[in-house]
Amino acid sequence: MFVDKDKCKQCGACLDECPFDLIVDGKDGFPKLRLAAKKTCIDCGHCVAVCPVGAVTLPEMPVSNGLAPEACAPLVKEYKMSPEQADQFLRGRRSVRSYKDKVVPEDVLNHLLGVSRFAPSAKNGQPARWIITRNPLATRRLAGLTVEYMATHSVFPGVVKNWEKGLDKILHGAPHVAVAHAPEDGFNPAEDCSLSAAYLELAAHAHGIGACWAGFLMEVAEGCCAIREMLGIPEGHGVYAALMLGYPKYRYKRIPARRDVEITWLD
Repeated sequence: MFVDKDKCKQCGACLDECPFDLIVDGKDGFPKLRLAAKKTCIDCGHCVAVCPVGAVTLPEMPVSNGLAPEACAPLVKEYKMSPEQADQFLRGRRSVRSYKDKVVPEDVLNHLLGVSRFAPSAKNGQPARWIITRNPLATRRLAGLTVEYMATHSVFPGVVKNWEKGLDKILHGAPHVAVAHAPEDGFNPAEDCSLSAAYLELAAHAHGIGACWAGFLMEVAEGCCAIREMLGIPEGHGVYAALMLGYPKYRYKRIPARRDVEITWLD
């Protein structure tokens, strides 16, 4: 950890925000890392991000040859949502199951997946690994393999019958599907991949792209060797999230009501 003493105001923000209390006051009054930091630091970057004057750098952080303030994207004040805007954005998100016959540009998909990297994860492990279909043909092959597995194992007969009629109830004709996998022996792979998928879904919503969790594909992928082989899932990895992606065929005009939230207050 490098602290620019000409900039540092000794405000204590980096000490307070370190998740593992690895930063302490040095003898000269400036913050420094404890000896345990090299083994315990999770490279979250809190100390760099929170410093109001940009005085903190993590030279050994394994991204971009270290994490310096100038390497971090600034938080632009003008982009901040009002509470009302945030409420509408979150409440207005819908699970989209009708898509236009139009692929999403690859650079847009790359951008959305890049946003998903910033989802919280246990110990900043960032375990989610993504596989995404480039075109509707590959997406339909995955849907077909899912139906074949269902038919062979006599599960979800209604879905199989619909497929035989030309109706895709697996991936709903979406042009793309994104699948998240992670090592099964990680800290919290299911939760981490789910959070990453939630970020991806919300980022898609912000870009006018619809998304929906592909539950049938997720369920079958765990036991279907053909799907795992097509996806290239490594041994020891589990499939923890899958999202259909594409431009919505319809636009929603209003926000449906929800049941009242159940809350228990503790004193």
